[in-house]
Order: sequence, then C-alpha cells, then structure tokens
Amino acid sequence: MFCTKCGVELKEMDRFCCQCGCTTGRGVRQPFAGNGSNRLSRPRDDRKVAGVCAGIARYMGVDVTLIRVLMVVLALWPPTVGLIVYLVCWVVMPNDPLYLPVPAHAETGGTA
Repeated sequence: MFCTKCGVELKEMDRFCCQCGCTTGRGVRQPFAGNGSNRLSRPRDDRKVAGVCAGIARYMGVDVTLIRVLMVVLALWPPTVGLIVYLVCWVVMPNDPLYLPVPAHAETGGTA
C-alpha cells in the first residue's frame, strides 16, 4: 500500500503515513456510509453548547476554534446576527446518528 499524498510505501496496518501524516483510512470510522459526501450535521462528541460550530467546522474542513470566534464576533457585531444564525442552525442541523457499541456476546459468537 502506498500513501496517496506523498507516495511512500506503507505497511498494511498503518493508519497514518509516516512521512506526511496523511490518513490511510484504515481503522478510521467513516461517519456516514452511502454516497460518501460530507454532510452538515451536529456531532455528538465535540460540543460546547449544541454542536453547531463543531458541525460547521467539520463540514468546511477548518478548525472549530475559528468558527467559534467568528460566531462570537457575529453575535456582538452586528448585534444579535450571530445569535440568530446559531439558533437557526441549532434547529435545522440534525444530530449525528448515535453509534451504540456491539454487545459482547455478539462479538464472540457465543450466547449470553
């Protein structure tokens, strides 16, 4: 297997390239199976209030801190625009699906 970014040969077990740090896709849970497109939704794990900023940052591929700072700036100037945008996004953006762990007896193939 070779890195798709820099072309370095990788072991089959590698999750990241040792040269450039690019992910290989191994061992990484894909958030949405299906069409493979990036969906705008609120994550369940990286939340401060409702997950709106984390969802927008993930969708745009930028740091969540940048989006949070922009939302605060929009909330202060022009007055309340950022707050209105945040509330609308909170209502409109869906939550990520809830991933439940596989029961222990189903992993081993035995009965409970």
